[in-house]
Amino acid sequence: MTDLERLKWPDPVLRIKDAMDIHAIAMSEGVIEGGYAVFRLSDGEPMSNRLFPSRAAARREAEKKTMDHLLIIQAAPDGMPYREANACLLYERTLIAAGVRSPDSLETEANSGLLSMPRTRYDRRRMAKQLISGHASVPDDTSYGNLPYFLRKGK
Repeated sequence: MTDLERLKWPDPVLRIKDAMDIHAIAMSEGVIEGGYAVFRLSDGEPMSNRLFPSRAAARREAEKKTMDHLLIIQAAPDGMPYREANACLLYERTLIAAGVRSPDSLETEANSGLLSMPRTRYDRRRMAKQLISGHASVPDDTSYGNLPYFLRKGK
């Protein structure tokens, strides 16, 4: 990756990507297990340098520091490409512009991934159904997330 590629992206995307890459390095070194990072939606500034066990915990901690809208992303062991950081930012901004916030009431500690940015057609339909109905589309005892099954905490 050259510096010219980095110059193509706005500052919020760069901040999110850099923070997620640092979390990925810490995860690969065994310093942390993984979790959720929280950012200010307006400028992509990380609200904390640590990962939280759930989206709700990340939101609670960040709301102590700011009243801004938040972007909460699950840390992946391989970091985050620029396009994915941009997609996550645009997705959450679109939800906020439509007057919808991913409700933490739909999640449990084991199912924080239910509210992560949808990556497949099935996930997009599931997310829309959940947001419209106001309740989770899978049973509470079913673990769900965007990480592969062998990396999930519930397993």
